[in-house]
Amino acid sequence: MIVVLHGTTRLRAESICKRGPDPDFIEPGGGVCAEGFSTCLASGPFPLGTPQEYARRKAETFPNEGGPVILLVEVPEELIAKAVEDVCFPLSQGVIQFDEGAGLEELCTAWVPLSKQILAVEGV
Repeated sequence: MIVVLHGTTRLRAESICKRGPDPDFIEPGGGVCAEGFSTCLASGPFPLGTPQEYARRKAETFPNEGGPVILLVEVPEELIAKAVEDVCFPLSQGVIQFDEGAGLEELCTAWVPLSKQILAVEGV
């Protein structure tokens, strides 16, 4: 199992824990459709910023969603392999993007028994 992190708000993390990633999720106010599930390796590196930074920005944008949190998920290596693209996002960069046709369907199917934890982001 590989530990991946997803920075978000408490409300969204609770929903994802219960239902799994929702590629059709649209942010309040008519934002862009999610289309996938962005994560990073818990060990980094973090070329797009840390999950804590991302969670803080998301919580600032949506202050009524319970504050910034990190959703930690243990994902089987074979599902990570389906999401990793050697050209654009090799695993060595720390970014794991689950998209349609690139591991998202398999992740959603395997979601329920996966170990998940919501961690509060300190220093807000």
